[in-house]
Order: sequence, then C-alpha cells, then structure tokens
Amino acid sequence: MFDAFLQKIKEIPLSKTDKVIADYLVDHRGTLGLQTATSLALEIGVSDTSIIRFMRKLGFSGYADFKRQMNDQMVKQYHEALTSGEKYRRTKGMLDQVNLVSAVSDQVIENLQKSCSHLDVDTIDRVAAILAESHRKFVAGFRGTSCCANYMSRKLVFFLSDVICCDQAESSAIERIADAEQGDCLLLYSFPRYTDLNISLIEMAKESGAKVILITDRITSPLAPNADLVLPVAVEGIGFTNSYVVPMCVSEMILLAVSKKMNAESGERIKRIENYMERNKMY
Repeated sequence: MFDAFLQKIKEIPLSKTDKVIADYLVDHRGTLGLQTATSLALEIGVSDTSIIRFMRKLGFSGYADFKRQMNDQMVKQYHEALTSGEKYRRTKGMLDQVNLVSAVSDQVIENLQKSCSHLDVDTIDRVAAILAESHRKFVAGFRGTSCCANYMSRKLVFFLSDVICCDQAESSAIERIADAEQGDCLLLYSFPRYTDLNISLIEMAKESGAKVILITDRITSPLAPNADLVLPVAVEGIGFTNSYVVPMCVSEMILLAVSKKMNAESGERIKRIENYMERNKMY
C-alpha cells in the first residue's frame, strides 16, 4: 500500500507546499492515517485545504479516503501481527510530536461521527428489545473491552434481573455461557485482535438457541456471521490501544432505549434497589 502511495507521489508534479506535505508523510510512514486533516495540517504547518488538495492530486477523493485506506492497512498490519507493546513502540515517536489533547479529541469525534453514520434508532431499539425480553442476559468483554462489559452489566441490572457479567478471559466465561438456553441472549464486545474465546462464546450461545448481539469494529468482523445483530463502531486510537469511547456511547444509547421499555414492575424494582442503596450509602 505504501509503495503504491510513493509511486503516485513520484508520478505527479508537486508544488512547494505539496513537497512539504509529501516529505512529512514519507518520514512518518509508520503512523499514516492516525491523525485528522486538521491535526496533520497543524503539525506540518499548512492549511487543511492544502492537505485535501494534495490527496486529490494523488487520486484520493479527499483526506478521509486517504485515511480510510491507510487505516485499513494499519488495522490489518497491527491487529493481525502486532501486540500492544509493539504498537506502542511504533507510535511512540509520533506521540512525542503531536498535541495529545487535540489529537485524541479529534480522533474521538471522528470515530463518533463515523459510527453514528452506520447506526439507526431501529437497530438500537431492536437490541433493547432483545435485552428486555430475554430471560438471562450474558454481557461479555475481555481485557480492553472488559470496561464496556462491566459498565453495561452494572447499569443494565438497574432495570433488568438475571444480568450476568463475563469480563474475565478464563474458564469461568465458558462455564457461564454453558448455562445459556433458548430465551437468553449474549451481548458481546469484541475488537481486534479478536480472540478464539469470543468465537467459542458465540458458538455456544447459538448452539443453545440464545440470541447474539455483537458490538465490534466492522460488519465484516470474523465474528459477525453468527450474530443476530451487529453494531459496528469505530475504535481507532492514536497510539497503542483501541479507543473505547464510542462503544461506551453506544452502550449508553442501548441503556436509554431499555429504560424506555420499562413497566410499572420495573419501576418497583428500581425503587427497591434505590432504597437499599441509600440505606447502605452506596452512591
């Protein structure tokens, strides 16, 4: 991919500004696609328009198209072969050169915009309906995604009973899903690098007749074919780890949709929980 990019640069006439942009991109080939157009322009010292114009000269529809192609390449390279430590070593030099507040906030906003363009109210409502109607709700996420599973299960139990959190990548996760049956559901968070454990949990849930809701990075995720509902969300980070801001936002959307479906009986459950929380000063 990068060789083709270099070849395009060699084949077109470059203005003085183009050469400055090209030199920067060549020198930072290991982190191409990590920055937004604005943060890249600020780093190089040119305008956003110059960045976009340069990309169009190279045959991209714009910077977003360039970044998408570079990100696809990086995702394939990083998540299929690199550990978090290796990614850290690759990106450390870039992190020393950018404004982290600007870079991280820009990336989060871009992730959110990209994700929301693929989500709709109907899908969120369908997820909420499955959760509300299921007997037992298994919520799973491991290592980096354990924060998502833990947040979802701790908030979901406020409205629904029989919420089971699986956030440890060990045999207990398999033991819990082994109890799943028809009428239950599994809500799984999984992003690259995908683990075999996640594949097994989905297989076990489907074999038992339980519904599977998958929150992952793309519709083409290897886990997607066996899921009943797939919610693709962007988790690109600027450094060694995925960004879980958008998955947490989507979790909040689902929780709000579930809360809308609650009846009088659920209201009594919430009231009882609140009374005992207050009594024990568990705020």
